Amino acid sequence: MPVAAILVASIRLHFLDVLLHLKYPGPNEIACDARFAKGQEIGWFQHGSTLILFAPRGFALAEGIACGARVRVGQSLMRLPALPSRY
Repeated sequence: MPVAAILVASIRLHFLDVLLHLKYPGPNEIACDARFAKGQEIGWFQHGSTLILFAPRGFALAEGIACGARVRVGQSLMRLPALPSRY
């Protein structure tokens, strides 16, 4: 979920025909039906960024992911919970 933080000039989302910036009249709801494939870009921030990641219970941060860590495109952010052993 992209969130405009302090000093974010604007957010450009591929599925909207509008640039979301400081002078955009809001808050309001913008109807959309956007679908994306894994790893597909949904848009970008123009100067500054914040992302919030929601995950189901049991998921954990992937190795190397921590507060202040640099994250690269395509890098795993989370890992699946361990499956119970049948043995």
